[in-house]
Amino acid sequence: MSTLNSAVQRCAQAYNQTFSIERGKGTNGYDSQKAARASFLNLIPDLDGHDAICDFIACVSYAMVHQILIGTHGEDLLGCARVALAAERNRTKASQLKAA
Repeated sequence: MSTLNSAVQRCAQAYNQTFSIERGKGTNGYDSQKAARASFLNLIPDLDGHDAICDFIACVSYAMVHQILIGTHGEDLLGCARVALAAERNRTKASQLKAA
């Protein structure tokens, strides 16, 4: 059995806790999921640096597999991650060229 990435754990825990709290207050399932989804998304790492980008991708992928993200939202977020990853690679290459 694999263990979840720590960023994914935080996002998933926020989702589950918010969903449970909302349902406990008597909120319907749709609105509970909406609130839980917002909690999940609030904890997704920023696209700042290679490790954070990888954590972002892991969180979005988890959300897509578990149907936390709906429609094309997950695909859109992964597109943002692709751009950030390309920019990070270019920045790293530029830094290496400067140092040489």
